Amino acid sequence: MKCLVLDYGGTALKYGLMDTDANLTEQGEVPAPNHSAEEYLRVTGEIFDRYKDEVDGIAVSMPGTFTDETVLVSGGAYLNILKGTNIRELLETRCGVPVAVENDGKAAALAECWNGNLKDCQDGIAIILGTGIGGGIIHNRRVYRGRHAAAGEFSYILTGGKSGVFNMSTYTCSTEGFVERAAVMKGTPHQDFYLALKGFGAEEEIARLRAMVKGPQYPDMEMNGFTAFQLLEKGDPDIAMLYDELLDSLTQLIVILAHVCDPDRFVIGGGISKEARLIADLQARVAAFPGKNIIAVPGFDVQPCFYRSSANLYGAMFNWLQQYHSELVS
Repeated sequence: MKCLVLDYGGTALKYGLMDTDANLTEQGEVPAPNHSAEEYLRVTGEIFDRYKDEVDGIAVSMPGTFTDETVLVSGGAYLNILKGTNIRELLETRCGVPVAVENDGKAAALAECWNGNLKDCQDGIAIILGTGIGGGIIHNRRVYRGRHAAAGEFSYILTGGKSGVFNMSTYTCSTEGFVERAAVMKGTPHQDFYLALKGFGAEEEIARLRAMVKGPQYPDMEMNGFTAFQLLEKGDPDIAMLYDELLDSLTQLIVILAHVCDPDRFVIGGGISKEARLIADLQARVAAFPGKNIIAVPGFDVQPCFYRSSANLYGAMFNWLQQYHSELVS
């Protein structure tokens, strides 16, 4: 049994064929079909037609929030063309095979649950550090969604001590937020996502960051996660301060979620999680937390994600199997 697995991103649509033993073949990608609903359906249909004689279904990972009936209701790069659309029905009508749809962050969590670093856990949490904070809550080896399908939307949790966008984990904990803060403090050019939100206090945040600058400026440097960590390794005081803030914010996020969900394990993925020292430094920070605070849980098991760039494809497949052939997965 095989599925066409599809991961719709903001810039590309990744695809492949996957069987029930998680063997991924025929991988490829095309530009994201996010300009119109007609383009979305046409591009998807063309990929399906190539493999229609080999597959038994379609497993989809997409950004956004979906109802239980897979109607896209908010968020993501496809909202402007597919809001209010039942994605499962749309694709089943075009392709004639069973379709399962999952949010991309929750798909990454399911990938870890299936064959990744949550595979021995009944309950777990995946935190994906990207433009915002993706991931999901696994309960009894299934994604927990909640009444409004908003469970696992970690981006909106406050970790900065006050209300406002610049105290939310989407900014304080994400790769994008870290890079934007680094760009401001080091004077490097960068296309801002959060710091372009002028009506939400971006000016004040920029002023706060610039007032704390102690190290040199790098106007000719292109700032990204890699260059920020290069500066960190060289001992740049500004990046060291931002990194310490990042670890504190991630620790706060983990402690909050631990006391709400009490999972067996946390796994961290995406963006800057690829930097070797991040996971080790975060593990040390959360291990030290109980010695300085009163907590209800005995400790925090924090590990890296097993899956990287193809996580959403694996998670989409696991979701399809859970919906249509639960006897094949535990």
